[in-house]
Amino acid sequence: MQRKLIKVGTSAAVLIPKALMDEQKMKIGDTVHIEVSKKASTAAKSAIDSEVLEWTKKIRSRYAPLLKKLAHS
Repeated sequence: MQRKLIKVGTSAAVLIPKALMDEQKMKIGDTVHIEVSKKASTAAKSAIDSEVLEWTKKIRSRYAPLLKKLAHS
């Protein structure tokens, strides 16, 4: 997902879509982890906390067979 930096007063902000906030159970005031990596002349950023991402990977791995069955039913 690409997001644009916007000017807010003398600072900058990245808008996070409500759907992503709902999915990740984010709320106004939460602290988020931003990762920036430079590939060629572009930058990729993630608004997902690394701890949440790791937890999500573990859950997906643990319940993968059940999730596949649900997806095909």
